[in-house]
Amino acid sequence: MASLVSFDEMNPKAVIASPRSLQACKQEGVLPQELVFKPFEAFQDRNLSPRLQKLRFDFFEAKRRDLLAAARRARDGIMSDEHREKESSNQQLALVAKESGLSKGAILALNSDTLKLERQKLLRAQETERSWLKSALNSELHQLKQLESANQTLSAEAEDRLDKIREQSRKMKEMNDKRAEMEERKQMEMEARQKLEKQLAKEEFHKQQLELQNKQKEDAKRLKEAYERQVRDAERKRQIEREKAEKREQEYRDLQARKDEMRAQDQRRIDLMAQKQEAFRELLRDRKDARDMKIYNSIQANQDIEHKRREDFERKQSEEMEREERLMQALALKQEESAKRSFQTMMRRKVIQEEAARKAEERRGAILDQQEETEYRLMEHEAKKERYLDFKRELDALRAKNKEINVERQRRREDAEREAIAEAVKKKDEKIDHMHAERHRMWELRRAAQAEAYKARAQVKDEILRQRIASKFDSKKLEVKLESVMQSDLFSAKVLQSSHSVPSMMGSHPASR
Repeated sequence: MASLVSFDEMNPKAVIASPRSLQACKQEGVLPQELVFKPFEAFQDRNLSPRLQKLRFDFFEAKRRDLLAAARRARDGIMSDEHREKESSNQQLALVAKESGLSKGAILALNSDTLKLERQKLLRAQETERSWLKSALNSELHQLKQLESANQTLSAEAEDRLDKIREQSRKMKEMNDKRAEMEERKQMEMEARQKLEKQLAKEEFHKQQLELQNKQKEDAKRLKEAYERQVRDAERKRQIEREKAEKREQEYRDLQARKDEMRAQDQRRIDLMAQKQEAFRELLRDRKDARDMKIYNSIQANQDIEHKRREDFERKQSEEMEREERLMQALALKQEESAKRSFQTMMRRKVIQEEAARKAEERRGAILDQQEETEYRLMEHEAKKERYLDFKRELDALRAKNKEINVERQRRREDAEREAIAEAVKKKDEKIDHMHAERHRMWELRRAAQAEAYKARAQVKDEILRQRIASKFDSKKLEVKLESVMQSDLFSAKVLQSSHSVPSMMGSHPASR
C-alpha cells in the first residue's frame, strides 16, 4: 500500500492506499486521486492553444504539489500524535479496559478527580451523618434520663398545679365575658359609622358623575370645533397643493415648449449648415467646371485661330503667288514657327493635365494604401485582443476552479473535523454518563445514610414516646438500641467497597488506599 511518502509523484497510475495517508487526506479535505500526477497530454483540447494548455498544466501541477505538501504535513502530525500516545499511559489504559470489560471513557470517568472528590465528600458526609446521629441520639438519651429523674418530682407537684389551673380558668372565663360585651358594643358602633360613610360616598359619587358629564359635553364641543378647524385647514392645504400642482404643470409645459423651440432652432441651424455645405460644394463644382470649360475654350480658340490663320495663309499664298520667293519662304517659316509654338502650348497643357491626373491617382493610391495598412493594423489588434481575451477567460476559469477546489476542500475538511468532534463528543458523553452514574450511586448512598439516620432517630423517639406514655422509663434498653444503629455499614467506608467494584489505574481509587 503506497503512502504519501513512498508513492511515485510522477506516475499517473499511482494509487495511495495507506491508512495514515488516507486519514491525512481526509483531515486536509483532499481526495487521494487529486495528488496523482497528470501528464501534459491530459490537458490537450482541440479548441485550446498550446499556451493555454501550458497555463492549465502549470496551474493544476502547482495545486497538486500544494495539496501534497499539506497532506504530508498532516501525515507527519498524525505520526507524531501516535508516537506520543504510545509513550503515554494509553497502553496501560487499554490494558485496564481490556481486563475490566469497560470502555476507556468509563475507566477515565471512574478514576477522574471529580469522582475522587465525590467519594471524599461521601466519606465526610457519612462522618457528619454519624456525628449528627450520635449527638442527636445521645441528646434523646439524655432527655430520657432527665425525664426519668424528673418523673417523680412532677408527679408530686401535679396536684398543686391542677388547683391553680382551675382558679386561673375561672378568672379567665370572667375576663372573656367582659371582653365579649365590649366587642359587641364596638361592632354596633362600627356598623352605624360605615352606613353613614356609605351614604356620604353615594352622594359624592352622584356629584362626580354630574361633573363628569358636563366635562364630557365641553370636551365634545371642543373636539368638534377642533375637527372643523382641521377640516378647514385641510381644505386650504389641498387648495394650495392644487395651485402648486397647476403651477408645476404650467412650468413643465413652458419648459417643454422651450425645449421644442430649442430643438426646432437646432434643426433649422443644422439644415442651414447643411445647405451652406451643399452650396459650397456646388460652388466648388461650378468653379472646377468653369476652369475646365475655360481651358477647353482656350484650346478651341487657339485651334480656330490657327485654322483661320492657315486659311488666310493659303488665301494670301494663292493671291500672292507671284510675290517673291523669299517673302513666301519667310512667311512660311513664320507660320511654321507659329504652328510649332501653338502645338507646343497645346502639348504643354496636355502634359500638365496628365501630370495632375497622375498626381490625383497617386494621392488616391496612397490613401487606399493607408486605409489597407490601417485595416491590417486593426486586424492585428483584434487578433491580439482575441488572444488576450482567451487568456483572460482561461485565467478566470482557473481562478474559479481554484476557488471551487478550495471550497470543496474546506467542506471536506469541515466534515472530517465534525466527524472527529463527534467521535470526541461521543467519548466525552460516555465518560460523563459513567461519571453521572457513579455520582448518582454515591448520592443514593448519601440519601440512604440520611434516611437511615432519620429512621433511627424516629425509632428512638417512638421508643421514648412509648415509655413516656407508659410512664415507665428504661435508659439501658435505649443505649443497646443506639449501639446497634451505629454499627450499620451506611455510616462507614465499607459501603464504597461493598456497593460497587471500580477498576483503578495505579491505585488511584480511594478504596484501594
